[in-house]
Amino acid sequence: MGIVALAVFITITVVLNFPLRRPIAESLLVALIGTALVGGTRFFELLGLGVVEALDNDVTFAGMAFVFMGVIVQQTGLIERLITIFNSMFGRLRGGAAHVSTAGSAAIGLVAGSTAGNAATVGAVTIPWMKENGWSPARAATLVAGNSGLGVSLPPNSTMFIILAAIPAGLGVSGADVYVSLLVTGAYAVVYRMIVVWIWARRDGLEPADASEIMRLPQALRRGWSSTLIFLGILIPVVLTFGPLYDWLSASQRVGEEPMGEISIIVWVPILISVIALIEGRKRLSGRWRETARAVRDEAPQFATVGISLFSALAASTIMSELGVGDQLSAALESVHLPVPLLVLLICAAIVVVATPLSSTATAAAIGAPAVIAMDSMGIPAVVAVCAVLLCTSTEGASPPVGAPIYLASSLAKVEPRRMFVPLILWFVVPVILLAWVVALGILPIPH
Repeated sequence: MGIVALAVFITITVVLNFPLRRPIAESLLVALIGTALVGGTRFFELLGLGVVEALDNDVTFAGMAFVFMGVIVQQTGLIERLITIFNSMFGRLRGGAAHVSTAGSAAIGLVAGSTAGNAATVGAVTIPWMKENGWSPARAATLVAGNSGLGVSLPPNSTMFIILAAIPAGLGVSGADVYVSLLVTGAYAVVYRMIVVWIWARRDGLEPADASEIMRLPQALRRGWSSTLIFLGILIPVVLTFGPLYDWLSASQRVGEEPMGEISIIVWVPILISVIALIEGRKRLSGRWRETARAVRDEAPQFATVGISLFSALAASTIMSELGVGDQLSAALESVHLPVPLLVLLICAAIVVVATPLSSTATAAAIGAPAVIAMDSMGIPAVVAVCAVLLCTSTEGASPPVGAPIYLASSLAKVEPRRMFVPLILWFVVPVILLAWVVALGILPIPH
């Protein structure tokens, strides 16, 4: 019934949103009800479980918090000052803002494995910059959502450790081996995304900014250096959730591991950036509080769209997991007998299908170990198999219609999410499946 629930959720969402042109929030909400109905007599139990899990998820709050943050930074003019500095550094490159966005996603991915957190932190700064430099809102949002998977493609991340813990010790796979191999695998994923930016920049006719229109860097810094304080809103949550400071505070008797584990990047980034923007832009806001309040009220429909969309997607994901979608797809996979290249491609596609409604960690727990064991039995080195599986699970954030990064990026870019669905599939889901496939077959070599 888990597979049926997945099919029902996707079908209802696509039919209502595309041919019938219903709003995405409404489509996802109806799809949530349809998904729970698949459980039959368990309808109310499943719906209640999904609702509780969605309301308790950080992403639901964060989605609306980022809408509020967007209004604040726009009203204070902080983003404009920051963009002036960025343009002085990268404006002479064709599509420079998008290249920096991709590099930023990779950098965040190296320290934080959350796809939603990656899209939120990078998108908050680079989406307005990309739009300012000629990128369409849909392109900017699609790139940020598509790049969010770099949090799983690059080590270290929780998904990697879940797979390592689940696979048999007899396969002889160590964390150190996977770390190095995944670093190379993730580099392939980053290079591919840079190629996508290069293609898009030329296809959309973007040109480097006129040098005469670009302020010199020293002058830009003198006028707007304080706008760079926005990065403290990203840096502080990152260092408190990963790295030496996190380890020290977790080991401290005064703080401890449990309180440190409760700190959420995706919750604190919009809060801190909003506070920093209010402090940094207090002079510009002076006497304009009514206008700012009006801007917040004008965003009420966006609050509703983002909140309901994320709530529905997360609740449906919980229901599908409860109905056993991961185990059922894994069992179906084990019953298939095909030539090795076709079977590996089928395994990669099946992982992506599972990752569509589930998080990357849930996907790894449900199908990660069986996929690695299956590839190992075909003669594929286990380390290579782990990297291929992680690449496939990284599509979580770019897989419509459920991926939370889709709705976070669309809210930051103020674009209808359905406009991103097809480009995400064509540029970030299918190519990543193929990338994982060629890695698994050894066509793209990685150390193992």
